[in-house]
Amino acid sequence: MSQAEFQRNYFELFDLPVGFEVDQQQLGTRYRQAQGELHPDRYAGASAHEQRLAVQYSALINQAYATLRTPLSRAIYLLELRGISQQELTSQPVDGAFLIMQMELREKLETSADLMDPEPVLEHLIAEISQDIAAEQARFGSSWVAEEFTRASSACIKMQYLDKLLREAEQTEANLLEK
Repeated sequence: MSQAEFQRNYFELFDLPVGFEVDQQQLGTRYRQAQGELHPDRYAGASAHEQRLAVQYSALINQAYATLRTPLSRAIYLLELRGISQQELTSQPVDGAFLIMQMELREKLETSADLMDPEPVLEHLIAEISQDIAAEQARFGSSWVAEEFTRASSACIKMQYLDKLLREAEQTEANLLEK
């Protein structure tokens, strides 16, 4: 482990090609290998500097794994590699038709708790949101490969909106199941 290791991007840390599609099994295998190499017991007799580097590198590996494991964070990271920051991403306009669709989905979510039997409605809503997320992920992936980064950014923004809505719908469903 050297200082140069800290300069590598997350894909390079796991020896993976830079792209939206990631082999999750390979990622998991390489993550476990890296963590095994950085286990604190391996550095028990090392200098304080080497121990500190091992802890810092382990934290970097954890962050890289968490980022590459999920499509949304991976998409955001890929755009960052292209020089598009999260701040720039969130300041981009979102098309009106998508925002209307979001409002309709959100209204369904908010009114579902008032229904006599909200579970089927919530299940359907979660499935609908999940399909929309999959469509945006596919759009991001194809845009990324075609190097159409404006289109990829647009898909990423929609993935963020949909991901937030999905988490809220899942939380609403979990709250109903607890009752």
